[in-house]
Amino acid sequence: MKKILLSTLFLIAMLAPACARQFVNITPLPKQMEVGEGVYRFPKSFTVGAALLPDSLKVEAQRFVDVIAETTGCKGKLSKSKKADISMTVDKSIAYEGYKLSVTEKTISISASSARGFFYAFQTLKKMMPANVMAELNMKQAQEKLPWLKLTKRPEVPCVEIADEPRFWYRGFMLDCGRHFFTVDEIKHILDGMAIYKYNYFHWHLTEDQGWRFEVKKYPRLTTVGSVASDCRMTDMEKGHYWLGKPYGPYFYTHEDCREIVEYARNLHIEVIPEIDMPGHIMSALAAYPEFSCNPEGEHKVQTYQGGVWSDVLNVGDPKAVQFARDVLTEVMDVFPGQYVHIGGDECPTSAWESNAQCQEHLQNLIKEGKVKDLEKHRFRPLQSYFIKQMNDHIKARGKKMILWNESVTAGGADLDIIKSTGAMIFCWNPCQGGAAVAASLGLDAVITEWGPGCYYINRKQHDGEGEPVAAGTGRKSDQLPAVYAYQPVPEKVMQDTEKSRHYVGVQATFWTEHVSDINYFNYLAYPRLLAVAEAAWSPEEKKDFEDFRTRFTADTVLFDLTGRLYGKHFIAK
Repeated sequence: MKKILLSTLFLIAMLAPACARQFVNITPLPKQMEVGEGVYRFPKSFTVGAALLPDSLKVEAQRFVDVIAETTGCKGKLSKSKKADISMTVDKSIAYEGYKLSVTEKTISISASSARGFFYAFQTLKKMMPANVMAELNMKQAQEKLPWLKLTKRPEVPCVEIADEPRFWYRGFMLDCGRHFFTVDEIKHILDGMAIYKYNYFHWHLTEDQGWRFEVKKYPRLTTVGSVASDCRMTDMEKGHYWLGKPYGPYFYTHEDCREIVEYARNLHIEVIPEIDMPGHIMSALAAYPEFSCNPEGEHKVQTYQGGVWSDVLNVGDPKAVQFARDVLTEVMDVFPGQYVHIGGDECPTSAWESNAQCQEHLQNLIKEGKVKDLEKHRFRPLQSYFIKQMNDHIKARGKKMILWNESVTAGGADLDIIKSTGAMIFCWNPCQGGAAVAASLGLDAVITEWGPGCYYINRKQHDGEGEPVAAGTGRKSDQLPAVYAYQPVPEKVMQDTEKSRHYVGVQATFWTEHVSDINYFNYLAYPRLLAVAEAAWSPEEKKDFEDFRTRFTADTVLFDLTGRLYGKHFIAK
């Protein structure tokens, strides 16, 4: 690791003439940044001019002061003085998540219009400091992990002028805990990494054919039965695939667990979006409550194989099954206070509905009542569209907004008028750009999470070199870091159309766990591609430069080592 860091510093020195600006390590790259000469050196004691600010803003200053004291020994306090070492000013002209940061040799000044803006300003400030600050380790702890690391008691920050705000208001990361369970502490570890790179939404995939992970008090068998698989195919970085050979579970999150994660995320200005996948990918629920399936007398089980699409789906023609779905969402909304609820809607075969008398009758009644379109082809798909409307009505009654995968608008026979009426946000994966185009044409917002070339599915194999661990995908160029970084979430022709482009509201890095069963392998696949998607989400497209990003990512390997994050080393600057 020492050799890597030294080679990075050598590269930086070789690329720049002696009089050029100093290296500033900020990812994602700010919207505007001017780098000056010199540094601000933290005094042994310093003041932050935040004492007169509202409590919501003051808390961000206090957190920063606490981290600096813990990691460097420099003692700070909040002050009423206008001549504080670090000044904080509320400026309502700055965008909600934006900030201005000025660092001179004598002072630091920060302006923002919201607590979130001040949070991001302090994140940027910490990011420019020695890596132990962002890692929240004191010098002794950091040097125990990396004995070669040289730190000073008075950390320095380069002189800069920054005016920053994000490109997209939605900057998300999704974790699939249905196939493999991650502990509360592991999820906090993931949230910490998201916050470093200014992600603001954690999309939590809580249910799958392979496991139901959310406690529903009204339906206890969802966790006593639905959270347990009779076996499980695991994936180890060294051993590859193997079968556990015993039951996997019960693994689920209690209401208290979920509230703990929500609160932890809130302090990092991250909103948690729960996903309960329906009406497909729901075999774990039907194993617990087969009466809500299209064939109650048939065999229903929690799936043990980690991939695949199965035809055992919710009986949307049964009012009791539809009420079950409402009841589940009620408890979800009781626990998760955020604005959004994701109900999946992806990869849902219609074959079970086609052979079910209740669904056949339900479809004919909906057609007679003019509630869905009468289709000759894909004739049962409108049942899903109507079910989505039923769930949306329930979610909307609680003042929340629904999210769907793009199959809700791209599957053959989907009733687009119904989906349009919901006002749902559409997460687009396959066909990603095709789904976004349909969503925008309906006036619905779209989030780009491309699974194909330039892949934002960062669970896929990140390289095709010899000895690479088993993972989804091939690891060829379209999965590799340069392709992820180069991918344009909003095509140029769309950017030229203001009406369409305004519906492209964000990007998301997505992590499925068919081939990942532990946090170390998660980190290895996620980093550094998580950084590449973060830069796409935050930084202007025209400012992106892979070699510059590569230098910054290489510098961040010190932070990864300090925080116990494995990472892919394929594109480290040499």
